[in-house]
Amino acid sequence: MEPTDTLEPRIRPLTDAERVHLRRLVHELQARREAARRGTWIALAAGVLVLWIVTLLASDAPAVWVTLFWLAAGAVLAVWLGRDLRRETAHLPAVTASIESALERGEAASSDIVARAYVEFEEVEDEGACWAFDLGDGRIVFIVGQEYYREDRFPSHDFSIVEPLDERGRSAHEWIEKRGDAAAPARVIAADVKWKLADGIPGHLGVIRAELDRLEDVLAERA
Repeated sequence: MEPTDTLEPRIRPLTDAERVHLRRLVHELQARREAARRGTWIALAAGVLVLWIVTLLASDAPAVWVTLFWLAAGAVLAVWLGRDLRRETAHLPAVTASIESALERGEAASSDIVARAYVEFEEVEDEGACWAFDLGDGRIVFIVGQEYYREDRFPSHDFSIVEPLDERGRSAHEWIEKRGDAAAPARVIAADVKWKLADGIPGHLGVIRAELDRLEDVLAERA
């Protein structure tokens, strides 16, 4: 496969609206982590309580033994659920810290795309969306991934992919800044054709030199 250039992003300050969005996101991540923790322990306590009551009513065993049994069982379940909870929420502190770092830095990388037309590739299995945008200067940029499925006002001929940068210059988050109205593709490349061209299709934000009406031929040559 031939080497692929990458669309060069524009580094710019975060806007006030973007700062508000990132602060709201930090709050949502913190709330999600706390809600997961609280919900897990409430569900565990309620479940053990119900089972304790049912066992007391259905069993002739002394109440103290029933109580000790469900206390021990609750402790085992707490360890098990606590391990799962930590695994499910382990990424949230790092994500939150990265976004807070981006707020401190106050800059974003903006990959600006103003296209005259684009081509849609049908999805193969669940690999995500794939679009090829003609920038009008002999270059075509590819937008690839499960974050880029069709939605309101996307794809269009005018949008940016915005990535706030943390203090180490890494992407802390990502969203599509939509400027144009939704536009129909010039054509749709079928999944079976895409599968044959897969080795020639660049990754996300990859750029190749080609004309849109000869895209399949160029991708076949690259494969």
